[in-house]
Formats: sequence, structure tokens, C-alpha cells
Amino acid sequence: MATFAIDDVVRAGVRIGLADLTVQGVADALGVTAAAVYRHVPSRSALERLVGEAILDQLTLVDDPADDTVAHLVGFGRQLRAFTLRHPGSAEYFLRLFPRGPSGVRLLEHQIAALGRRGYDPAAATVFSSAIATIALGATVAEQQRQAAAADRAATEEAMAAVAASPILRLASAGIPAHTPEDYVVLMLTAAATGLVAQFPPGRPLTLPTGDR
Repeated sequence: MATFAIDDVVRAGVRIGLADLTVQGVADALGVTAAAVYRHVPSRSALERLVGEAILDQLTLVDDPADDTVAHLVGFGRQLRAFTLRHPGSAEYFLRLFPRGPSGVRLLEHQIAALGRRGYDPAAATVFSSAIATIALGATVAEQQRQAAAADRAATEEAMAAVAASPILRLASAGIPAHTPEDYVVLMLTAAATGLVAQFPPGRPLTLPTGDR
């Protein structure tokens, strides 16, 4: 019987990727049974966490000291987007629960330190970073889903026909400049970051609106 360790399980999982990760897939990659893998990891969820943390450990955020807060937050979002596009399934993993382990903690601590250098306390830094991450990761998931849907020609043609049938939507579409998905994400990130900084400049106590307003 083949012998293997938990590190072999993680490496196999990273090669498979979060989007296609299964216990059986890891077992097949290692040439063992699923029952043998379960002796190292108690569940698919535990396997996902191990693999997700290993993937996230590959992300090193870059902070340019010359960037103001808005530019820093936009850069943070763009780095997250680029990384998760390279690692299908990682955006969904991060959106479900973050941080889950030391790799996520490391990145959040990086953001707290980076925004601290720009005058923000840890609470504000965490809220700012979470808001930007949610936008960037949500955009990644949406982009990947659109790419998958594009393979369905009938559905794509139906969507295009629906737009063409509406004079209002035709006019709206004609007025939108040519742009890439990256351009659109940068627009959203910049708007969000600008609004956050305007609402909460350094030193202002952090407050959040209640949902009943």
C-alpha cells in the first residue's frame, strides 16, 4: 500500500485546485483510496481549508508607500482579483469565511499595518479591507460565471436578444464606452474606496449604519 503524509495530500489538492477539489480526486492523484485520505483529513471541509490556506499562502500583497489610502485600497482589490482569477474556486472559498487560518490572518494583519501607516486604527482598517475584498472577490466570481455561461451559445444569444428588444437598454448599452472587465472592477473599487475614505477620514470614530434605516 502506498504511504503518504498530510503534506502530500495538500500538495495534491493544490494541484487539483479548489474549484475541482474532492477527496476522491486527491485519492486518485495519490494512487490511494478515499478512505486512506480520510485518515489524514476528517472531512471535505477540512481538506478545503488545508488546500485553501496553502493556496492563499502563495499570495504576497505589495504595498507602495507612495500610494494614498484610495490608491492602496484599489491596489489591494486588484491584487486579490488577479490572484483569485489565477486560482479558480479561491474567490468563493475566501468569501465563505475569512480568515480561516494563518495565511488569511497574515494577509489581514498586512492590511491593518498598511492602513495603520495611513492613519487608520485596526477596526477601520479591517472594515475597509473587508469591503474592498468583498467587491473584488464578488467581481471575480461573477466574471468566472460569465465566462462559463459564454460557452452556452443559446443562452448568450437569448440574453443579447433580450437587450436588443428593449430601446432603453439599447440606448444605455450604446452609451457605455468600450472597456475590459478589469476597467469595470477598477471603477467599482475606486468608487468604494473613495466613499470609504470620504466617510471615515483618519481619526474619525468608525460607525456603521443599521439595517433598519
